[in-house]
Amino acid sequence: MKMDSRRIRHATKDETKTKSQCRLTSASSTFSEPAKTKILLLCHELTTLLRLDSAWTAAGATVLKKTSRETPDCIVIDLARSDALPEIARLRALHPAIDIVTCAASFDGDAVEAAKAAGATDFAARSFVDQRVARRLKLGA
Repeated sequence: MKMDSRRIRHATKDETKTKSQCRLTSASSTFSEPAKTKILLLCHELTTLLRLDSAWTAAGATVLKKTSRETPDCIVIDLARSDALPEIARLRALHPAIDIVTCAASFDGDAVEAAKAAGATDFAARSFVDQRVARRLKLGA
């Protein structure tokens, strides 16, 4: 008889553990992860593209493909693109409240002013644009 009571107590303990595990599983499945910050990066320079994608992904952001239909939280455009200024103007018209950060290998005052006139919010050197955008969007904070 003692053997039976031990089995019953042991079974009850296992059932309780199983029920609590079920409760944890069902509770965690009702909560979703917070939405990731989305960055649209328009840059033709592969090294920069890969470096920025890696840095922002590590900071918890998602780098959108240029064909994405999602609305970005920030747009980064390399001024070395031949269509940079018309693209800035087009994106500003589509997304009036979104930050548009431009970058270039070196500072060119005329190019920065033209980009701002087209609708850019900010400028950063290509080597520092990852940090500038991370600060603006409070990534990794």
